[in-house]
Amino acid sequence: MAGVGWVQLDIRDEDAVLSVLRAFRPQVVLHTAYSKADLEGVVVRGTAHVARACADLGARLIHLSTDQVFDGREAPYAEPARPNPLTSYGRAKLEAERVVGGMLSQAVVVRSSLIWGLDPPDPTSWMVLELADGRRQGGLFEDEYRSFVFVEDLARALWELVRLDYRGILHLGGAEVLSRLEFGRLIAPIYGRDPARLPALRLADFPEPRPQNCALDSSRARGLLKTRLRGVREVLASRV
Repeated sequence: MAGVGWVQLDIRDEDAVLSVLRAFRPQVVLHTAYSKADLEGVVVRGTAHVARACADLGARLIHLSTDQVFDGREAPYAEPARPNPLTSYGRAKLEAERVVGGMLSQAVVVRSSLIWGLDPPDPTSWMVLELADGRRQGGLFEDEYRSFVFVEDLARALWELVRLDYRGILHLGGAEVLSRLEFGRLIAPIYGRDPARLPALRLADFPEPRPQNCALDSSRARGLLKTRLRGVREVLASRV
């Protein structure tokens, strides 16, 4: 693609992060990198390296966070809601948010939900297909709720934010709140799978605490952006 440069970068390497950003001299950095396998190294320290480089260069940072910073007890969550993560991933992402806020007064922290896509399928959709095919153990929670957001809608919303003078926290969740099982039953037929083959789980079956309902109140984004953050059924209906 003309005018686009690709660089492989490990954000755990602070010198490499600064070197790459100095080479590109960006006005805005969209930081979406994460790893559940190395929460401290990638999510916390890696974010600190990106934020520090942005501060050094005077670049504006748009940092992608998660609805998992909430405990799932008082949904829907608007931007002023108090975070209280239950999972190690949520705690690491909240720490990353605080790192960004402490270094960059003009940064945007975007809290999103489970991101899904059709072509190619996202990791959650792949899990649905594997469960329907009997190639994966486990099941889908029938009592855990999220504001599933379509990847193309999220990308357009983030691109709008690049051009807007907005700072602080912004919630970008899809318009429809679904359980993981409800989502799976909608997705499975798209790929020719029988939704009745999807096994159900309850949070009580899981050994560690998980937030039950992390639905996001994205009304601020609806007033700010032209991009509509559609629900799963609306997206699927538009693809028929």
